[in-house]
Amino acid sequence: MKDTQSTVEAHDNPPWYAREPDGSIIFSGVPERLVGHPELGVVFESIAKDEGPGDRGFVVKALDLEDEELEIYERLLRCLDSPQNHTIPCEIVRSGHPMLIMPMLSSIDFVVTRYCKSFGNLADVFYQLIEGVAFLHKHRIAHMDLCFGNVGGALSSSASYHATLRRGRVYIYDFNTSRQFSRGPDSQHSITLPETQTPPPDGLTHFDPYSWDVYCLGVLFNELMDLYAEEKSNPPWLLHWYTRWLIASERGCRAVCRCRPTAQTALRVMSVVRWMVYALDWCSTSYQTFSTILSRAP
Repeated sequence: MKDTQSTVEAHDNPPWYAREPDGSIIFSGVPERLVGHPELGVVFESIAKDEGPGDRGFVVKALDLEDEELEIYERLLRCLDSPQNHTIPCEIVRSGHPMLIMPMLSSIDFVVTRYCKSFGNLADVFYQLIEGVAFLHKHRIAHMDLCFGNVGGALSSSASYHATLRRGRVYIYDFNTSRQFSRGPDSQHSITLPETQTPPPDGLTHFDPYSWDVYCLGVLFNELMDLYAEEKSNPPWLLHWYTRWLIASERGCRAVCRCRPTAQTALRVMSVVRWMVYALDWCSTSYQTFSTILSRAP
């Protein structure tokens, strides 16, 4: 019975595609089984009628029953009241194959280049992301694939349209490669890395999963600072130092990794760094204001 059920579940698993009559895939289309779904069809009809910004829609994700994503979302969604939980608020649909209905967010690069008006705003984005990862690790969950495509933010348009979102808040999602462990960050040994969007340093194939999340955050922060520098100005050395501290120099630890800080330690340090960056912003603004006043003096 178990083998038969596994076969059915594997056959039912995504990806699903919309197809032309000749069988070719329509990558921008919605699969028929979603359009005709008794609950999800209403969502797609709502999207079709919505003429607002792109971040006012919904994302529907069919969950792969062979990974831990469904169980992880079930755990995290029970803790949405926690301010440290940055999991995207979503609804699990259980009619037929389990699916998620999630509010559409603004991409993290758009948040950094449009929402972040100062270095302090950029530091706040970093703080929220490390806070969300520390929360996952506290519950012995490692995301394993933190990158551009798996984090996003709620700007004014999406937050006003989706009551579950908070304006200016950064969210983490896509837990299909994530893992749950019996041990926490201070005792978990290395595991074989899954396929990830961030290439591991020096071609390593084994990593402490919690340390891997911190490493990926460091790489992501570097990329976000490069974007900010291109659009506005180069972030202060303090944020560059913090990012280098997260990435560190990997020694290929097979036991508990000590190459970089835990997410909880990184969060404590980031709380100080964020305050210092806001202080730098204040000093810079004050200097410019006084310079302007003095230049106009007779």
